[in-house]
Amino acid sequence: MYACVCVYFSLCLSKGTDMLVQDSPLLLLLLLLVTQCLDGADCSTITTQRPAPRRDGQYPPPETLAFLRPLGKLCLEETGVSPEAIKRFSDADPFDDNRALKCYMDCMFRVTNVTDDRGELHMGKLLEHVPVEFEDIALRMGVRCTRPKGKDVCERAFWFHKCWKTSDPVHYYLV
Repeated sequence: MYACVCVYFSLCLSKGTDMLVQDSPLLLLLLLLVTQCLDGADCSTITTQRPAPRRDGQYPPPETLAFLRPLGKLCLEETGVSPEAIKRFSDADPFDDNRALKCYMDCMFRVTNVTDDRGELHMGKLLEHVPVEFEDIALRMGVRCTRPKGKDVCERAFWFHKCWKTSDPVHYYLV
């Protein structure tokens, strides 16, 4: 039963506490889950599953990968981040508190010339690196990610990437 309640309250925290009152269908679902748990159902296996990132022959766009990979090697050498940390952030957990990874993200912004020296992102410059057929995805991903936080450029770069990944984990990627 504890797992059932945790699932509901974690959803409430992600959507806001008003959900407790406003979202009666979810409340009904919680009641159904609690009832099943009380009736002996195995509720220990209830989990929320993250959508799998899209990785196929067309996405991430091959021409974008070809452009970014040599720059990524430069930033890898500059920051000392491990390729595993980049892959883990891109395809699994976005919340790794890794200073080298954060500075790698800033380096990639700098070498692609999409941020200024204060870490301010210029969306127009970023979109120059996105194939036309994927611009809508990039815009939807970034629409909620316009007010970065962070004490320095590495923290701000990480904030953008974390926001984009949270916004659209299927299409987000880091090279």
